Amino acid sequence: HLSLNEAFLDSAQIRGNAVSRARMLGYVPTSELAAKATVTVVVDASEVDNRPDNLSLPRGTKFNSEVTGYPYGFVATESSSATLDTGTNKYTFSDVEVAEGIYNSIKYRVDNDIQIQKHQIPHKNVDISTLRVRVQANEESSSYDIYTKFETLLQVDGTSKIFHLQENSNGFYEVYFGDGVIGSKPINNNIVTLDYVYTNGKDANGASSFSLADSLLTGSSSTTTSVSNSAGGADQEGLESIRYNAPITFASQNRAVTSDDYRSIIKRD
Repeated sequence: HLSLNEAFLDSAQIRGNAVSRARMLGYVPTSELAAKATVTVVVDASEVDNRPDNLSLPRGTKFNSEVTGYPYGFVATESSSATLDTGTNKYTFSDVEVAEGIYNSIKYRVDNDIQIQKHQIPHKNVDISTLRVRVQANEESSSYDIYTKFETLLQVDGTSKIFHLQENSNGFYEVYFGDGVIGSKPINNNIVTLDYVYTNGKDANGASSFSLADSLLTGSSSTTTSVSNSAGGADQEGLESIRYNAPITFASQNRAVTSDDYRSIIKRD
């Protein structure tokens, strides 16, 4: 009787079974969400002899902050660049988005002898909104293609650079690619790189003071000013929420007509 209950979304008590039933409806549970803030970074290069015209702040650059006396690390979610102000000898990075957590990168080798090869993200508390998927020809290649998450079949063909995302029965998210008909299929020995932020979720909401932990230019000093406090951190979607949202999302099919349609789309985003 208990085993039979686990075969249905309405009665399943084990998360992996509920996720599996929801997957059949095309529903991917929401991941943990990192608290995010916006900051402005000013790098003072007055004491640097050879100042470059442009300075880069790479994705994954580390920042420090704290909430109620507890320290948290933040990282830049995107790369940005700044031009030297020759009058002040400073570089200004405006509106830099930072997310709480640890930046991680993992590589996989494509093996098409495995039918529908899946690449697992090895952290359960990953923020999927920070995930970036890149594919390069081999380990020596310096160029790569960026793949985007599959959302709709509209204008998707065998050359579309898309990836699919799902949560597996063990609670880890995993990435897989198209079959050459619906989405591009990487070839053998291509290298897949997944980089992302895994996080403490809602615990880091409310951080208001930030400092740059990494050095962008040897011999320089930096000042970080908060444009907005950290917010938006949240726990991973729970079992009851999956049970409620999966059927509604399936019924709406990405259309916004009824109030329930709007509710499912807002909760998904």
